[in-house]
Amino acid sequence: MKPYYSFFLLFLFAMSGSLAQEKPNIIVIVSDDAGYADFSFQSDKLTATPNIDRIAHEGVKFTNAYVTASVCSPSRAGLLSGINQPEFGHIYNYIKGVTYSIDQDEYGLPHNVKMIGEYLQPLGYATAAFGKWHEGFAEEFQPQQKGFDHFWGFLWGSNHYHTGKAIDVIDDGRPVDSNTIPYMTDAITDEALDFATQNTDTPFFLYMAYNAVHSPLEAKPEHLEMFKGKFPSDPKRDILAAMTYSLDENIGKVFDQLETIGELENTIIFFINDNGGSKHISANNSPLKGYKGQLYEGGIRVPFAVRWPGKIKRETVCHSITSSLDILPSILDAVGYSKRNLEGKSVLELINKTQEQDHRELYWHTSQYNGAVRSGQWKLIVNKDSHELYNLKEDLSEKNNLIEHNPQQFLKMKEKYDQWLAQLPHPYFVPTSGKNAWVSGVGD
Repeated sequence: MKPYYSFFLLFLFAMSGSLAQEKPNIIVIVSDDAGYADFSFQSDKLTATPNIDRIAHEGVKFTNAYVTASVCSPSRAGLLSGINQPEFGHIYNYIKGVTYSIDQDEYGLPHNVKMIGEYLQPLGYATAAFGKWHEGFAEEFQPQQKGFDHFWGFLWGSNHYHTGKAIDVIDDGRPVDSNTIPYMTDAITDEALDFATQNTDTPFFLYMAYNAVHSPLEAKPEHLEMFKGKFPSDPKRDILAAMTYSLDENIGKVFDQLETIGELENTIIFFINDNGGSKHISANNSPLKGYKGQLYEGGIRVPFAVRWPGKIKRETVCHSITSSLDILPSILDAVGYSKRNLEGKSVLELINKTQEQDHRELYWHTSQYNGAVRSGQWKLIVNKDSHELYNLKEDLSEKNNLIEHNPQQFLKMKEKYDQWLAQLPHPYFVPTSGKNAWVSGVGD
């Protein structure tokens, strides 16, 4: 082999390694049941969250962001797959205390539905999920069969926080002694950052699914002391503030460790809440109407921010209609993956639009009789016996039902919804008996 040819091959090899290292790391952080107004990049109604705020301040804050369901499991199914989950028959929460039409071991995302990790693994990513799964219990539906190299967390929709109290935590399928687990929010972060630190020679994808601030309301004693008496009319808010402080403190650890391993500027961070804030933990969804489990804005509109160094300018505010369905297309955009057939859009595309120009349509189907559609500034809520029509541009708090004053707009949107509903498959499981949490949406 000629010397210059050998040198050329070595050059190509070195360049290919350099390019591989330039693939961005990706972190998707999901909080659980938090109020729309309970992070300080949204409002000052609970407590300061400077580390979560940093994602928005050093990137983009979305003011018109939605998830695909008002409860945990279906919402996460949509986020992880990039597909509006009613389109593969997943509309109900799967929770303890309810009997369903399928056995527990049959519950999980269909095998033909790809998750984020299944796109990234073939591209050389080290992939891992931490915390709450809630997308299947049998081995075939667990994270390691769904695109994740590693999983540390729990399969049900909620857990305790304090050492010795957590139940059914597993580490790649092996039971974890709860006495070895620190406060759960800390444990999820520690496990995730340990994985990232061990995989600095390859791009990594972390799905950090905190159960904070989902019930039960359990905070660290030192944090409880900090907020004791802050909300005298509602002591639950004191505990919620303490739990939110801990969550924010842990996002600070993420930033610190990324800086330590030299990966902060090569890491995209998404932050989103899984559904509207829960009334049962005294979450504040101001100025929105409603809570988790409802199709009012307070049930489906969420805090959402993205930090994408080199692509998104600091202090960007985006008013485009946005969805958790946009997370996977954004990731595929970042890694140069062009073969996709997904409904969502890259956030880079969305930030160049204005609210006035935005005519995007989003759909929800949450039970046999309940659903919604948003089309531009208009939103229709479909119930069994009645319907509600709102102009969100003029009435964000959904106080004025405009059906009687805008019958043509109602009929137009109802037709859109009915056409979408008609092409959906039957739900692959339905609740058959048990507590009514599946109706109210307040279950785990």
